Amino acid sequence: MGFFFGKRRSLDQRKNENGMGKKQLLLILCTLVLVGGAIVAATSLFHAKAVEANRNALTNDLEYFAAKAREFYWRPSVLGGGNRSFAEATSSKISMASSNSNGRFFIVGSPTKDEIVIRGVGKVGMGKDSTQVQVIVNEQYTTFQILH
Repeated sequence: MGFFFGKRRSLDQRKNENGMGKKQLLLILCTLVLVGGAIVAATSLFHAKAVEANRNALTNDLEYFAAKAREFYWRPSVLGGGNRSFAEATSSKISMASSNSNGRFFIVGSPTKDEIVIRGVGKVGMGKDSTQVQVIVNEQYTTFQILH
């Protein structure tokens, strides 16, 4: 009988073997939970960094468009400028692209003599909310507002 089934083991030996198997399963389960948690945390961190990078890129683009808007403001009307006014500013007059790899850009409302507001909507966001940054440009100051 021992030849076919190997060594005979006592009941105590079999209990110890089963206990060891349970400990190994518990260890494997704990490891899987920890690794799963680490993957979720890393994915969340990666997405947050992508949103931050997109917000920085939008801000950089808006800074360029703000400089172009101020250039339009100071340029005489005979040279295609606003002659110290933002009122006639359009996307094409300030060389503003409607979109690029970072997002979409547009002028908010109607520019006034003293101020223009340009908004950028990013291509990366959290859920349904896209990253949004806007810049308010006047004769002397450029103010950035992070909306989302």
